[in-house]
Amino acid sequence: MVAAILALVAAIAVMALLDGGRRSAAASTEVVAVERSDQVTTVLLSGTLSPREQANASFAVPGTVNSVAVQVGQEVAVGEALATVDDRDLRNAVSLAEANLSAARAQVQTIRDADSATSAQLAAANAQVEAMAASVENARQRLADAVLTSPLAGVVAQVDLEVGDQVSGSGGSLGSLGSASGSGALGGIDLPSGVTGAASAGSGAQIVVVVPDAWQLEAEVGTADLPSLAPGQPAVVTPSGTDTHVTAVVDTVGIVATNATGSAAAFPVTVAITQPGVTLFSGSDADAVVTTATVPDVLTVPAEAVTHAADGSATVRRADDTTQTVTPGRRFGDRLEITEGLAAGDEVLVPVGVVVSAPERPQFGPNGTLASPSPSPEASR
Repeated sequence: MVAAILALVAAIAVMALLDGGRRSAAASTEVVAVERSDQVTTVLLSGTLSPREQANASFAVPGTVNSVAVQVGQEVAVGEALATVDDRDLRNAVSLAEANLSAARAQVQTIRDADSATSAQLAAANAQVEAMAASVENARQRLADAVLTSPLAGVVAQVDLEVGDQVSGSGGSLGSLGSASGSGALGGIDLPSGVTGAASAGSGAQIVVVVPDAWQLEAEVGTADLPSLAPGQPAVVTPSGTDTHVTAVVDTVGIVATNATGSAAAFPVTVAITQPGVTLFSGSDADAVVTTATVPDVLTVPAEAVTHAADGSATVRRADDTTQTVTPGRRFGDRLEITEGLAAGDEVLVPVGVVVSAPERPQFGPNGTLASPSPSPEASR
């Protein structure tokens, strides 16, 4: 009797174990319908945000700084005075040049009045007048350069001048694409917190002015993705650590590697922000998802639904737990194209932890505006 009871208990235990195993196996998968949808191919870029327009202004004449008229964050107009140097010597140089010009002109008149003057003497005197006139023009320009003015309308991003500083006069006002980095923030620009600060790398500018509503992402791309990129492709830029997504477009794609380590090369890519009125910060990191192509009406399943064998064959498990041989095609993010073996509406089993519906992809409206949805770079890796 005891033996019979023990046998019954053992049988129940075995049945429970087997049933639990079946439940565990069933619970580890989920049924997903095979579907057709439009898919996009994308390239993920990472880089740094910077103003698209920047002017690096420095004095073109030497002297002692006697005024600084602007501070970081101040809006300036084209031609507005930024700073000045002592112009006493420059004004004296203008006076001397004007006096020399007057003397040269007087010499021409003297030669003309002389009965014995030759044409060669008159030509030499006229040449001297032209030289002195050029000296006057140069002296006046140098006097004007004693006032450092803004080459563009924008916001002051850096001031590296103080009253009393000695400047060498080896610079000038140059417009460029670049960034002005620092530690403060104002008007959507990452700016230095004090009057002086560091310019963008290598600029050496005494005052930096940027346009605050024109931004770009400076990134790099590897050899594998380079052929897929072209100017004009729509993109979505996401500043690191935020859920902000802004529309953009590929601006330039470099074909000369900026750096190479062993066999790995990186090529420069700039992505222009096209969405107006956004608040961005110069020098901050950001990711961009670039849509390189749209493929309509593609039959796909979650990539994890497909099992790849060593001989190159591929299979999926149907909802009835039978095995179906399939021919996979292109991969779109976390989904895989099926060219043979399945039809729209078929159901396959996918591990629960990786069940993914047809992913939402950035949809672009007129002029590259983002229509829907808010994209996540992680979803397109």
